Amino acid sequence: MKTKIIAASLSLSAFISCSDVNESFENKLYFDVDSMQREVRVATDEKVEEMTVDFAVAMAKPSDRDIELSFRESPELLETYRIAYYDPDAELLPEGHCDISSLQAVIKAGNVTSGDIALDFVGLGEGQGLDYEKRYVLPVTLCADGIEILERSRTMYFVVREAALVNVAADMTSNCAWPEWGDFEAVKDMKTFTFECLVNGQAFKNKSSVHTLMGIEDNFLLRFGDTGLPGNQLQVAYAIYNEEDKRFRHNVTSSVLQIKPDRWYHIAVTFDGSAESNEGADIKIYYDGKLKMSEKCLAKEGNSTMPINSRNFMVAHSDEQDGKPRCFWIGYSYDKDRPFNGLIAEVRVWNKALTEEELNAPAHFYKLYRDNDGKYPESLIAYWKFDGGNGKELKEVKDHSASGRNLKGNSNFLWRPVELPVK
Repeated sequence: MKTKIIAASLSLSAFISCSDVNESFENKLYFDVDSMQREVRVATDEKVEEMTVDFAVAMAKPSDRDIELSFRESPELLETYRIAYYDPDAELLPEGHCDISSLQAVIKAGNVTSGDIALDFVGLGEGQGLDYEKRYVLPVTLCADGIEILERSRTMYFVVREAALVNVAADMTSNCAWPEWGDFEAVKDMKTFTFECLVNGQAFKNKSSVHTLMGIEDNFLLRFGDTGLPGNQLQVAYAIYNEEDKRFRHNVTSSVLQIKPDRWYHIAVTFDGSAESNEGADIKIYYDGKLKMSEKCLAKEGNSTMPINSRNFMVAHSDEQDGKPRCFWIGYSYDKDRPFNGLIAEVRVWNKALTEEELNAPAHFYKLYRDNDGKYPESLIAYWKFDGGNGKELKEVKDHSASGRNLKGNSNFLWRPVELPVK
């Protein structure tokens, strides 16, 4: 299997300041990346054997001629890497896993960047010569004739190591996302479903603050905090309207659903209305695979109650203004002041109420695996891994399920490296 890593370039890296690039008004080349260390994390559990890493080279000002670029391996810089990155046990990547001898690129006259340059790594699979108890380093030095190279951005260090199960998460602070369900009948009038995700809350406020996780306001919504609740306490809020358009509301919450900041949690909420109970569907809330709370979905208004045995999420996306109906979001409800300020990954929607045993299955908790035919279970109707976006479109998150309902972001997602579980 072959995978590809797309680098989200910054106009200048953390190693380069504007004054460095324009020092003495000289035009200099530099690696246009956000760090001079790039990890090549190999998902051995998915039998990845080849990976491609993209990067770019840039210059401060356009040139009136083409700038020819080449690259060379720099094994003599291993000790420099070990000291700079506090990694004394790192070893050089053995020969045969990356050939840069013919790697070349051009910055065309009038341009300031080379565009993407592809570096291919091969032979990464089990039994192909790499010991993933170790970390391997490939120092790559930029070369060019007739133009200076910024010294501190002359060499990139590619670090080949075994991937964790989850390696990237999206920082949803001040951002939100939504699917375009269209006529997707699978999310219409759902009698059974499961919402699950990995979350790390970075900041919680008290005094009625709300941090929205996912769902539809005044329908079925997972959120932290509310009037009278701590900002770190999960609440499943739901509502239904009767024939007279009178709203019945209620929620499921408890102090046992409070989470700590800067800690990862696997959260799953199941809904089972298949029995058509006059007390409403069974709602169960799990933290890290353990049942924390169970309650009936029974909405209330005064002394009256209405059971809820199904939920409809097939609502056209909109800004919800001018009387438009509430719709499905991640990180948004009611207004822009209710984002989820934290990290999120592995968001899944199922059309069944998963059991505790299913939630704790080895091939489920942190990530899902396809079967021998390359497919996920049919009951998985949305799978947003939040693992770095869909290709280069950083405002979109790929749906890995067969449904293909990608998420669209309100703004570019900010991707954070993570390592789950910690090895």
